[in-house]
Amino acid sequence: MNMNVTPPVEPVTEFEVPLPPDRKRPKWLVPLIAGGTAVVVLAAVGTGGYLYWSHNQLMAASEECATSYDKAVKERGQLAGYLKSDALKTAITVRDSQVADARTVAVLASTVKAASTTKTDIPGCPADGLKGIRAAATQLDRTAAAYAKTVNEVRGRADAVNASKTDKTVADATKILDDSKGRVEDDKVRTILENAIKSRDGKAISDAVKAVNDSVRAKSDADAKARAEKEEQAAENTAQAPDNGSSYTGDTTGGYTGYTQSQGGYTYTPQQSTGGGYTPAPQPQPAPQPQPPQGGGNGGDGGWVEDKFCGVLGSDPHPC
Repeated sequence: MNMNVTPPVEPVTEFEVPLPPDRKRPKWLVPLIAGGTAVVVLAAVGTGGYLYWSHNQLMAASEECATSYDKAVKERGQLAGYLKSDALKTAITVRDSQVADARTVAVLASTVKAASTTKTDIPGCPADGLKGIRAAATQLDRTAAAYAKTVNEVRGRADAVNASKTDKTVADATKILDDSKGRVEDDKVRTILENAIKSRDGKAISDAVKAVNDSVRAKSDADAKARAEKEEQAAENTAQAPDNGSSYTGDTTGGYTGYTQSQGGYTYTPQQSTGGGYTPAPQPQPAPQPQPPQGGGNGGDGGWVEDKFCGVLGSDPHPC
């Protein structure tokens, strides 16, 4: 018995087209099929690669935004901390009279006021959207820079006040140094003050100025005490001087009085004023001496009659 046997058929793949048994596949068809397979594979790989690249870009942008956010928060904290610092509080309390340039005090006050009202809200980073994340990072960088700039401005204004205060301190100390020359008890304190002025150290200058003032006061007190002791000694010497019986008296005319010679003794007579002088104490007048009897007489009774003569004592007598 004859039986028709059908030859086995090879399975047809996805990219193969079955051909009749008596025909062969063209040579150009094989590369075409292989190329189609490659295109499909590349397309699949390209799609996955793009998604991977996009994911990496998103992650990198998010990290940059987070860094910008942290920086903005840090700079805001720097500003808040400096506004509460002791250094700034000290500068704010400086008065116009304590600085060489009073404008520095006013500028600092206005700058601190503006910084205290600076916006403190910091926006966060979005969760997705590459463009939005990058925009947020840029804004945060600007915010951080603004806070840093404000801190520098406030610190700069405070430094200007402190520098102006030092200028005033140096000027005042220099005047004290010049005025105290020759007036201190110990000149070493002036040397210390001079060195402190060169260093522009406010604390050192303040201490040196105090030392100079104390030394000036000590010398002044010592000089006053020495003068008082000298005056007291002079008064004691005058009180202990011996009394020679004469007294010094002054009159309104500044003249003096004396004695003139007259018949029979000295007569106290005021003299014309000739200027400042002294008035000797009045002396007792000597008693008149008795005249000896003269030879001869006017009577025969042997008596005598006193003759009168005119003239001055010590000269030859002659009749009046």
